[in-house]
Amino acid sequence: MIEVITKIHDRFSIEFKMGFLADSKPQDNSFSVGMWIFVPEALDINPMTFSKTEFYRSVKSNIRLKTPSFKLSEIVNGKAHPLNSVTSASDDDYDYRLKLFCVVVKSAVRDALKEINECKDLECQKKLCQDAIKYGNYIIDVFYSLKTSTVHGHCGEYLCTRFLDMAFKIMRCGQCLDESEKLIRKIYNICNDEGYAQLEKDNPEHNALYLFRQNIIKKMIESELYLRAPKKKDGIIAQQVYFSLAAGVAMLFATGVGWAFQKTYGNLTWPLFIALIVSYMMKDRIKELGRYYFSSRMNGKSYDQKARISMGGRHIGWLKEAMDFILLEKVPEAVSYCRNFVHHFDTGNIQRESVIVYRKQVVLNRRKMDENQPYDYEGINDIVRIQMSPFLKKMDNPSQPAYILDDDGQMVTLQCERDYFLNIVMQYNYDSTTVYKRFRIMVNRDGIKRIEPIDCK
Repeated sequence: MIEVITKIHDRFSIEFKMGFLADSKPQDNSFSVGMWIFVPEALDINPMTFSKTEFYRSVKSNIRLKTPSFKLSEIVNGKAHPLNSVTSASDDDYDYRLKLFCVVVKSAVRDALKEINECKDLECQKKLCQDAIKYGNYIIDVFYSLKTSTVHGHCGEYLCTRFLDMAFKIMRCGQCLDESEKLIRKIYNICNDEGYAQLEKDNPEHNALYLFRQNIIKKMIESELYLRAPKKKDGIIAQQVYFSLAAGVAMLFATGVGWAFQKTYGNLTWPLFIALIVSYMMKDRIKELGRYYFSSRMNGKSYDQKARISMGGRHIGWLKEAMDFILLEKVPEAVSYCRNFVHHFDTGNIQRESVIVYRKQVVLNRRKMDENQPYDYEGINDIVRIQMSPFLKKMDNPSQPAYILDDDGQMVTLQCERDYFLNIVMQYNYDSTTVYKRFRIMVNRDGIKRIEPIDCK
């Protein structure tokens, strides 16, 4: 099964969070994703101006385990697994499990806030806020009753930051103001006692360092979920075999010409001398044309990069990815239908577009994922972040003047925003299931304005 969450990461990049849910079956779980990016021809994105190297430079991909899902009430109550996982850990395993405990808490806080924001009934929302604050206080108390270690201080600062953020967001809902303030004051006191960094009013330089420190701690704590997947070029052996065939064909031509002229005119004659020179020139061109031909035949069938996915030093799977430009006429029918499904004003049928296709295949072994782990992980998240800056280089100014007459006959100048629309159609394959999703991205010279999911049905 595959899940996808799309969002604007910052002004110039979009993020696709693809969740691959691995079954507990003995054979490997295989997933594949195809992404077709339809770019207006006016932006001049094509194989001559946008190479594979630049594309991969614009794409950042991280693979991480899906965070085990628990509610705040389930983390420390009774026989709660997250707490027991820490208290029962050996000294060698303690720091690792403590960091996982913090990541589970962060996920639970995020889910609690999401439930609060989605609740429309004020009484129900108030009850959810009270419970979140109650369990937040309880988790903090339990955490500081645990034995200390080399990472205990960093974990404590990480948790304090998460619960501070939760308390302030609850206050912004207008609920449980007194309880939220008490939790915030409690965390402030802990930060003072433990020497944790805190924000300061009217001190932007200090606050910039504070954010930098929190980001470093966040990466250190959450690094336990990230999987190693160093990438390397794929298809090298096949490529060299094809290139060798091209060289062999070229050599066959040159040898054949030399042999034919030698047989006809004999050794050391001017015709043979000229024929050898011409055949050498043609051999070089035939070799390059052969390389080009075999390379084009490989595109769409082979992958550019591959990576072994490792967890705790064990190989648990692999992934491959590839990027190519394809002609608009070569787009699969189902993808083309999804792209051209009309939504409001859409110029997809009247403007030319360049098409980039990005393919990824992932294979996971669930049994190896679960070996010697404190949690049963559901699968992995493949987080792909695409930098849109290369697509903005040849856009017009973000606004252009236009003119109208008002009721008094006076000319009025209007500033109209100059927007462009990129369409992304994604195809997800798992077992015998294929799902298509389309996203319409509104951008201008200043960056990304919004992402709009469009139903293809």
